[in-house]
Amino acid sequence: MKYKMLATAVATAVLAACGGGGDDQPASNPPPATPSATVISGTAAVGAAIAGATVEAKCASGSGSATTAADGAFTVSIASATRPCVLAVPAPGGQTLHSVVEAGSGLAAVANITPLSELITARVAGGDPAGFFATFDAAAQGKVTASGVTGAVEAVREALGGVIDLAGVDPLKDTLVAANGSQTGNGLDQKLDQLGTIMEQARVTLAELATAVASSDGSAAPAVQTMTQPASASCATLRSGKYLLLDMLTANVEKVTVDAAAPSLTLDADSSVVPLSAHASESCRFTAVDSELLVSTSGISLVSQIGSTPSLMIPSQSIPVSELAGTWSALGYESGQSSRENSRITFTVGADGKLTSGFDCNGFSSCEAWPAHELGTITANAQGGFDSTDPSGVTRVIAFKGTDGQLSMVLVHAEGFLIGSKQVARPLPIVGTRNVYWDMVLDPFGSTQSLAADGNEVTAVDSAAATFTRVRASDGRIDTWRQNYPVDGMRYRFPATGVRESLALPMPGTGIIAITGIPGKGSPSYAISVERPKQ
Repeated sequence: MKYKMLATAVATAVLAACGGGGDDQPASNPPPATPSATVISGTAAVGAAIAGATVEAKCASGSGSATTAADGAFTVSIASATRPCVLAVPAPGGQTLHSVVEAGSGLAAVANITPLSELITARVAGGDPAGFFATFDAAAQGKVTASGVTGAVEAVREALGGVIDLAGVDPLKDTLVAANGSQTGNGLDQKLDQLGTIMEQARVTLAELATAVASSDGSAAPAVQTMTQPASASCATLRSGKYLLLDMLTANVEKVTVDAAAPSLTLDADSSVVPLSAHASESCRFTAVDSELLVSTSGISLVSQIGSTPSLMIPSQSIPVSELAGTWSALGYESGQSSRENSRITFTVGADGKLTSGFDCNGFSSCEAWPAHELGTITANAQGGFDSTDPSGVTRVIAFKGTDGQLSMVLVHAEGFLIGSKQVARPLPIVGTRNVYWDMVLDPFGSTQSLAADGNEVTAVDSAAATFTRVRASDGRIDTWRQNYPVDGMRYRFPATGVRESLALPMPGTGIIAITGIPGKGSPSYAISVERPKQ
């Protein structure tokens, strides 16, 4: 009897739960629907598959993880996720690779994770992919739009043009079959192999490449294509390729071709070959016949001989005139009444290459405007670089884009030269920062007077005063500089015992710094400092 009563009670409960009963009984609410899941699939590879690694995915809301299979394939399922998303996976060698899924409402997405996706993520982020993944806040999420991702893919495709052909290739979403075991990789996987080989030959890291791709406001191609050429075994920044050799005081510009493997350079005009002999103890210092060739951290080289006119050898880059737009500063060493004189100018270039203003400056605040009829126009030169043409004649202009995305230029004409950069505020250095460099000092007539290797260390920084203090390695000399004075991007050195009052203008991202006396104050002086690459 008790069993029968229990069975009846259970049956009644089941009917009630199912909405059973007579027509006069109200139906219960339906059970809640199971949340839809966003499924992100792809392949993690560096040419070879990344097997057995944990893929982490973070979305605007929701997160998940999965383990890659032997072929690098993975599928991450995230319940109730809101796109966009960012992904990360550890790769061989200790690095972590990243990828992105753009904002959208679809429940299925493809996101391969490879060195190419790392470059795309860097471009989307406009900076470090690891930091982008770690925060992935509203500001970061706002960058991962459909147009933002499409633009980043195109930017990477353009940046690697001439290095790897990615025409018609979408590294994020195309099918990727990674090499594993006896399985050979497909076409996209072979692009990854090609990129790996190029980086190895150029002695460049993926992080350095990502920085160059991420940092540029315009095209990243000039910097990327410069840094991905084959490098010398004894100097990572001496790379093969085309260069422009600028005589700093005669305005002569020659095309040269560097063979980093030999190493040697060939003068294009007569095909004569100049062997380069590596210095016995200083990396990236070479002898070229009777001159010294000092290679900076960017690949720009100073060619110098005591008592002779120095030259700069600058990697040839294709930069559109429109990217020169902005306000520039330059420090020069130009003809005076009896010797060279220091000059400081500031000028503004429009997107069409026309100068809209210009000023000659003495001291710190005394600047005289150029007459309107003297404002010239910058145009591309078929032999490389640009020409700046005004009523006084033609000045050759060679621009260079560093891996930080910033532009610098060297201007040479019959009366001398100027080294310039855009007026962009530079951060103060960090205490403990050490640099090693070569200093070339010019005499009053523009020839090389001395050339020495040295170094310094930043010992103090005053953020409120925007100053920093350094000590020189060779003799313990202490000097103090004010950053971003008298204009953004420039430095002023305070006078002290054994220390001359000076201005300095770094060419950002190049390792080249111009250091001059104060125009219109004291005897003229000019030095060029070349940061030595760390091997």
